[in-house]
Amino acid sequence: MTLTRLRWLAIAAPVAFLAVLYVLVHTALGTLHDFPGLLVLFAWAAIGIALFSFSVFSVVKRLERRVVDQNRELEQRNRELAALLAVGRASSASLELRELVEQAMEAILDVTSAEAAEVWLRNDDELELVGHAGVASDAFAQRTSLAVGEGLPGLAVARGEAVVVHELTRDERFVRPRVKAAGFETYCALPLRHRGETVGVLGVAARDPRKLCTDDELRLLEGVGERLGTAIANARLHNRVLDGAVVEERVRIARELHDGLAQVLGYINTQTLAVRRLLAAGDIGAAQEQLASMERAAQRVYIDIREAIVGLRTSTARSAGLGPSLADYVAEFARMSGIAARVDADPRTADVVLAPSTEIQLVRIVQEALSNVRKHARAEHACVRLTVEDGRLLVEVEDDGRGFDPAAPAPTGWPRFGLQTMRERAAAVGGRLELDSGPGRGTSLRVTVPTHGEARDARAAC
Repeated sequence: MTLTRLRWLAIAAPVAFLAVLYVLVHTALGTLHDFPGLLVLFAWAAIGIALFSFSVFSVVKRLERRVVDQNRELEQRNRELAALLAVGRASSASLELRELVEQAMEAILDVTSAEAAEVWLRNDDELELVGHAGVASDAFAQRTSLAVGEGLPGLAVARGEAVVVHELTRDERFVRPRVKAAGFETYCALPLRHRGETVGVLGVAARDPRKLCTDDELRLLEGVGERLGTAIANARLHNRVLDGAVVEERVRIARELHDGLAQVLGYINTQTLAVRRLLAAGDIGAAQEQLASMERAAQRVYIDIREAIVGLRTSTARSAGLGPSLADYVAEFARMSGIAARVDADPRTADVVLAPSTEIQLVRIVQEALSNVRKHARAEHACVRLTVEDGRLLVEVEDDGRGFDPAAPAPTGWPRFGLQTMRERAAAVGGRLELDSGPGRGTSLRVTVPTHGEARDARAAC
């Protein structure tokens, strides 16, 4: 029965009843025209109306119960979707493992009857507890590592399927007595899988043995587990990429130190031995000349180190964008080096959005280029230009120094100006580095990189 049918029934049934009663009164029940027959007729009519009313009320009550059940089911579905969306948002908004794990557990506690939730991550043959939400956190932290096959989380990994227990205090496989002492009776260990590999375990617990029994709750946990497993795998991949980037950056910095600081320190060490021999031979004048040369080298090293420290601080600091970062660094460079350096930025570059990694690499390229200007160019002026060409950002470092022949071998004792390092940095962000120089006409270094964003005014228009 639906509301539409009930409306038509409420109209048609009384009309049909009166029509039948009218026919009967004028045919088979003709004797009921007079008193007391009318009383019998009215009694039959009242009984008919009462039966009809009770029937309608019964149908309405069933419809109300159906609507309530549907609303309750819809509310549950909405809560489940909200939990899945919360986990999805956590995995897309952050690649930090602990942050997304915490948000996922809070979502689970909001939409299930669980009172506590925990996440274990798998590392080879061991499980590590990385997060807990809910009550009795100290009890659950009694063990923070388990072997595969140990405890209910380890058993879920070994079996490759969920393990649900409703009499936890009697289950000897659970290895945390303090959790049992806290009164927990229900525990569900769900493997978190990604592309056939178990990356961790989601554990939820309740003190009521009747909790976590419905198919809806178990289905929700499975849905959250699928998304959480994928998010954990992505976060781990992101961490591995970051680790690789850190190692690569360390190699580059080591190469830069070798090209500059290590060579000068080696020179000073050699000169120290020479000064010692001159002093032993009594040649004070020659020894003083060597000491003066060492002093000049030490001053150069001091300037290099200060420049490197400022460069690293600029590369890692949060700023309003590439232009302000370069402006701050170039102003400090001009003060330290005595070279008149400036930044000339096209206004359109202020609207270009770059990935943070791209900004960092561009800043480091400019720093290396200006360092070469200070060390080798003998320039009086230097300019850093920022422009936009054909949807790509162009960064150019130009000086009016003595220049050099890029194809010729570097003079003895000179570093290779960090060109290889700068090319590697440009290639790492999908860019290209070009060098234009010649004896007596200065040097121009150009880096072009793709942009990875929209202009601010375009975003505002949306």
